[in-house]
Amino acid sequence: MRIVLADPPLTGDRQADMISYPNIGVLSLFGYLRERLPGHELIYVGSLDIGEHVERIASLEPDVYGVSFATCMEKLSYELINRVRERLPRLPIITGGPHPTALPAEVMENCEADICVVGEGEQTFLEVVGHIMAGGDDWGSIPGLAYRHDGEIVFSEPRGFLPIADIPMPAWDLVDLGDYMGNQLCKNKPGTCILTSRGCPYDCVFCSNPVWKSARPWLRMRAPESIAAEVDYLYGRGVRELYIRADEFNADLKWSLEVCRAIAALGHTDLYFQCNLRADKVDDELAAALVSINCWMVHLGIESWNQRVLDGIEKHIKVEDVISACRTLKRAGISVYGFLMLYQVWEEDGELRWETADEVDHTIRTTRRMMKSGLLDYMSWQFATPFPGSRMYDIVARHDLVRGGVKGVWDMSLRLPGISERRMKHQRLKGFIIQSYYSLRSGGINWRFWRRILNKLKYMVESV
Repeated sequence: MRIVLADPPLTGDRQADMISYPNIGVLSLFGYLRERLPGHELIYVGSLDIGEHVERIASLEPDVYGVSFATCMEKLSYELINRVRERLPRLPIITGGPHPTALPAEVMENCEADICVVGEGEQTFLEVVGHIMAGGDDWGSIPGLAYRHDGEIVFSEPRGFLPIADIPMPAWDLVDLGDYMGNQLCKNKPGTCILTSRGCPYDCVFCSNPVWKSARPWLRMRAPESIAAEVDYLYGRGVRELYIRADEFNADLKWSLEVCRAIAALGHTDLYFQCNLRADKVDDELAAALVSINCWMVHLGIESWNQRVLDGIEKHIKVEDVISACRTLKRAGISVYGFLMLYQVWEEDGELRWETADEVDHTIRTTRRMMKSGLLDYMSWQFATPFPGSRMYDIVARHDLVRGGVKGVWDMSLRLPGISERRMKHQRLKGFIIQSYYSLRSGGINWRFWRRILNKLKYMVESV
């Protein structure tokens, strides 16, 4: 069989179409399928113009075709699937990923896919392919699916998680890493990312992680020797910087130290790393371990410098934890990148609460002060955006807060009481100015992303 899995098509927005990495989820599906059902032709189709994509699929004449997409690509993905269906009416079409997992019924209503994979896809996709090979059409026997039956959208039993040790290395050999932009900030090139764990044990109000919260446990960590083997493979492919894509690399401190020891033992002194850390679990031992693997930058999910807001969104950290983490990392010579999210919303006893304009101003001022003092080197920010799968999505719907549909993370999608669009635009401008100035001052910019930089300048002009 010829099995094709694909990314959504290009949007036509040059900024959005600058792809950093291949889709690790798709490569993982292929790795799992190849190990358990060998002998098939596996083809990964990356992002193409929608017309080129349809022609590419038509020319391949696959036996199975699947598309994985997130919410920001939903409309274009629906159009793609429907155009492929029109061109190849008998082709089995499968969809999955974050958006189909969060809103499977909506996906099935809006496109001509045959089935929608809900949750983690490796075992489900394997069983779907086996079912197609056997000529079956009763999808109800396979857990983790939404499908059509007698004109209705129905669901099979939920799918549990696999032991993470059962999931092999992604099928990296199916992609040319030179086709991707790599890390936006980097110490060395070329770069890509590596997935060292799946999920997060926490449940912040704003967080949308539908695939890895579709079952328990919410956090599964790969064996350190497995991670080191993948690092070594990618180094052999020429990669010289890796972004460790764990939601929080230090969610389990003992494990993160073991991973660092396994990577350090490889002896790749010209290989650099970045990672995400949780602020309340940063100590000198972890900082030293990160230095031992050339981890030159850590990303911290700060979100807000207001304790009332952090408590409301159930971040379960203190402002003091963030400051302490920054100091510890800077003593070790590690650069610090802060993620900020403005105008959070939450509920208390069913009553709507939100971050005030004054609190947002405090976050902007504090960020500038932290950067000026050298405790933060880089920052990025966005307006809090309600993505399907998050509790914020449900809160926003209950209180009718969306104005004109959810847009991008730099657009003002929410209508909050007493907060004017003019003030939000002014705060957006301040955020961009701080981000731009300190990024240029700190260096490490991957200038292959120059179109994305120009796009931010456009937002700055619009904010004046």
